[in-house]
Amino acid sequence: MKFLYNTLNMDKSVRKHIRELLENRDYDRLVDLCEADRNYWKEVRFRLYEIDEKLRWPAIETFAKIMKKWWESGREKKVREYIRNLFWSINDESGGIGWNAPQTIAEIIANIPVLIDPYGSMMIAHTIEEPPLVKGCLWGIGRLGEKMAESVDFFKEKLLSVFQSDDVEILGLAAWAMGEVGYKPAVPFLEKLRGNKENVSIYIKSDFQRKSVEQWAEYAISTIKEN
Repeated sequence: MKFLYNTLNMDKSVRKHIRELLENRDYDRLVDLCEADRNYWKEVRFRLYEIDEKLRWPAIETFAKIMKKWWESGREKKVREYIRNLFWSINDESGGIGWNAPQTIAEIIANIPVLIDPYGSMMIAHTIEEPPLVKGCLWGIGRLGEKMAESVDFFKEKLLSVFQSDDVEILGLAAWAMGEVGYKPAVPFLEKLRGNKENVSIYIKSDFQRKSVEQWAEYAISTIKEN
């Protein structure tokens, strides 16, 4: 009984500490603790499915930074194993749904660019036709930007079809993503978003940016035309 009590107290302490570090974006400390103590690592992985976005996004970034450290220290096989697990989590056969797997995969690739092939195109292939995952797919494309140009062109029809959505968040993410990629075929679809004043928040560079769909579209159009 005493062992169970101590374990529960330790778990509570770890959860509280992880929460504080995520709120403060203390990534160096988070990475060090996850490397030193498996309980911290388990808690960060759990936070990938956190409802609170202010905790979930830093958890995704922390996860990717840990993958980067592993990669640079010669643990490439272990990194690939975790990426495969993320893909498995969005497979029907997994028995669940990895709601934030595409964002996490994209963030890992952003930290380890060599993984763009094959995981960038795989991220789109596994998510673009799955309604619960489309937003994560679009965010992943935007996060990786120009590196995804070839993959975006390969999935052109499926990606451009998202502009038919009635979901303003999908429209905002699609506009931003196409702008980050610099994808010219998207311009006619972006132009149709002019006049849409509904606001959409997107997590960019460790912060939330809020603009109307029209503003996201205008930004994308200007970015594409500058390239």
